[in-house]
Amino acid sequence: MFAIICAMKEELDEILLFMENISCENLGHIKIFRGIINNIPCVAALCGVGKVNAAMCTYGLILNYRPDFILNVGVAGSIDKNLNILDAVVADSAIQHDFDISAFPNRKKGEISGIDSVKMPCTSWIVEKLFDSAKKIENINFKVGTVLTGDQFINSKEKLLRLKNEFGGLACDMEAGSISQLCLMNKVDFGILRTISDNANDHSPIDFNTFVKKSSKNAANIILNFTKLI
Repeated sequence: MFAIICAMKEELDEILLFMENISCENLGHIKIFRGIINNIPCVAALCGVGKVNAAMCTYGLILNYRPDFILNVGVAGSIDKNLNILDAVVADSAIQHDFDISAFPNRKKGEISGIDSVKMPCTSWIVEKLFDSAKKIENINFKVGTVLTGDQFINSKEKLLRLKNEFGGLACDMEAGSISQLCLMNKVDFGILRTISDNANDHSPIDFNTFVKKSSKNAANIILNFTKLI
């Protein structure tokens, strides 16, 4: 059994279209949908936006459902000039760009206490399968690289350039980094898939509202392919 975590209803709804034998239950404030995708048992959770919501959801899934692996699926803003709206990012790592203990000796911005690393690597076999799954989708450009996470919606060119200069990376979101941290600390395999809803610039709020549904559909189609490969 595996688990899928989405922050928003628009993202989760596209996943549920592929799920059979669905039942719904609550884990605290979090909605959990049990079902089957391509004959594989799974649970899909609606965690809510932001790192705290994502962390609570991840730990709740680990403790109560014991998934073999966790996929974080959703949309993100592009911070790479070669990634356009509706393209995809298969993350090989995540960084929490707003975590900062660099005031202490030998510590870097983004370095997570207890993991002692800035980059949190995704599980390699999941990265490979997501890569192969994305290749099967026509008319979608995708790249493999780092996703940057923070509790802020990036909506200016100035913020975008600052993140790019500090950390590199391909896209920015508000959940993947905390999900990565929880999975690593609890030794659970995990992967991150992000499709681009906006370009993290001054037009981001308008673009996000325009493209979130179609971008979420692209992500769901990649996950459907993924379930055929595992």
